[in-house]
Amino acid sequence: MKQTVCLVLLALLLSTSGTTGLQAPYDTPEFVSLSSKKWPSASEWASLNASLGGRLENLRPWAAICYSSDPLFDYEECQTVLTGYDNDTMRESIPAALLWANWEACGYGNGCPLNYSNPQIIHDQVCHQGTTPPYSVAISNASDASIVVKWAVKNKVKLTVKNTGHDYLGRSAAPSTLQVNTHTMDDISYVPEFVPRGSAAASVPALTLGAGAQLYNIYAYAGAMNFSAVLGACTTVGAVGGFLQGGGHGVLTPAYGLGADHVLEVEIVTADGSIRTINAIQDPELFWAVRGGGAGSWGIITSMTIQVYPVIGIGASLLVIEPNPSQNLTALVIDFIALLGKYQTTLVNSGIVSVLVPFEAQYILNFYLPTTASHISTLYPFFSELLTLSSNYSVASNTTSATMFASVTAAETENIGPFFDSVNLYGASNQLSSRLIPQASLSTSTSIQEVAEAIWAGSQILNEPLKSGPPGTFGVVPPFLLGNMPAATRQKANETGANPGLYEAAWHVVYAMPWTVDANETTSNMIVEAIHGATDPLTALGIASSYQNEGDVFEMNWQQVFFGYKYANLSSIKQKYDPGNFFTTYKGVASVTNLKAYQCYAEDFHADP
Repeated sequence: MKQTVCLVLLALLLSTSGTTGLQAPYDTPEFVSLSSKKWPSASEWASLNASLGGRLENLRPWAAICYSSDPLFDYEECQTVLTGYDNDTMRESIPAALLWANWEACGYGNGCPLNYSNPQIIHDQVCHQGTTPPYSVAISNASDASIVVKWAVKNKVKLTVKNTGHDYLGRSAAPSTLQVNTHTMDDISYVPEFVPRGSAAASVPALTLGAGAQLYNIYAYAGAMNFSAVLGACTTVGAVGGFLQGGGHGVLTPAYGLGADHVLEVEIVTADGSIRTINAIQDPELFWAVRGGGAGSWGIITSMTIQVYPVIGIGASLLVIEPNPSQNLTALVIDFIALLGKYQTTLVNSGIVSVLVPFEAQYILNFYLPTTASHISTLYPFFSELLTLSSNYSVASNTTSATMFASVTAAETENIGPFFDSVNLYGASNQLSSRLIPQASLSTSTSIQEVAEAIWAGSQILNEPLKSGPPGTFGVVPPFLLGNMPAATRQKANETGANPGLYEAAWHVVYAMPWTVDANETTSNMIVEAIHGATDPLTALGIASSYQNEGDVFEMNWQQVFFGYKYANLSSIKQKYDPGNFFTTYKGVASVTNLKAYQCYAEDFHADP
């Protein structure tokens, strides 16, 4: 048995070791739409509802009850919406709500938003369905998922899957689809001696997660049970959905690898309705693909089991740096990015996370290091050089301790999670673009300077629409330089389906912009185009890889950008397990981007093919 597994993995390694052609064309699935005569009849929907114990529900946008012109208008019920409109936990629990309002709309003015800054009852506008699916069904287990898949395939109804709606690419909703809601599948169980089904491997401590389990619950459980898991920074994320299916990075990633590197087993319902338990022994190709090969392309994942580790303390250095205001602030911020870039490869290879958020007149710089793998002395050369530049930069705030947090849970709940929640304006509109900066691009002083200049040039492109201070915007936004890439598992990059660019990277540079309904159509379009264009200076340097979960939904060369040389293998696996391409998702593996279900993306960005 072991020999068979090794041969399969060897075949995967050989076939992913070089650049290969992208696989196309794919089957174009024939999904029905609400306007189609082939849309399922009321009796067919009733049959599905009966088979699932009456859990099928009609969906209208969450805020419809706050539009006085809408038949659903209800003053009393609207107060709950107004109170919770910017609350992530509330939004995640509502089937019709996503975390960011632009993904609920089908182009400008074709949604049902309230004003994030001041949510009130709407008297002079109409609530549109937008991307909100007309139906939703809450599933409880894999058997439910199988029933839904078989029914949807038979009736040619496209599915969308939602746990939290924490998706920067808007993939948790689409018009004329049936939403499969996994949010209540939030079981978490610790398995002290886990062995994957069919395996002769030694047992390891593990955690089995339901499809709806969220990071804040997982971290709380880990703290209570005294173990550590390799998961993400933003605690509102669902682990089993896009996070682990896209790769997954967090505070332990430089020292321990991606979250996907630690997945041991997956329960998944594929397009034929089969409930499969997959791992390195059973369906190893599909197991390879779902660990990093992108969410929504492979089936409905109902649970995952991940390896866990003993309690890991986290040291930290939390700094605020201020440049000398009498000097050229643009030159100083570029030079500071280059200064950190000089040390970044050493830091990430030493298991240390860096987070740099550089505003022109102030830089937030945080370092996090797992005490099992790193030592704070690794930061000393950077600190020493920074002190020699005291005429250029001053340290306005410094909180540093080699043992600041007793555990990953403490670090996440007390510092990291709240920090990332503070920069996510839930209920506003939000969109991202990003680039993965290879370690090779930070190998010489010249290349480091070029990268620093390109990062800042991207920031200027991003902020161009804000120069006139248009309504509905929040002022200048900085780039985010996230140094939490999987250095520890770089040599194992071909063991998962995750973008090889993740394993090669020293930095993950993210450009993001929030806005509200006060922004007019011209401003909204300019913002979307600026986010899209912010990565152009880095792309011009040949830096073109991106982490899809935090990438630009309007990437043109998305196959290469999001999946790299693994796309050919991912495509082959996709065609084997889903030959009809039923589980297609926008710019996921085998995506057919001109489907009617994706019409709202064209409305959001008219230049996108």
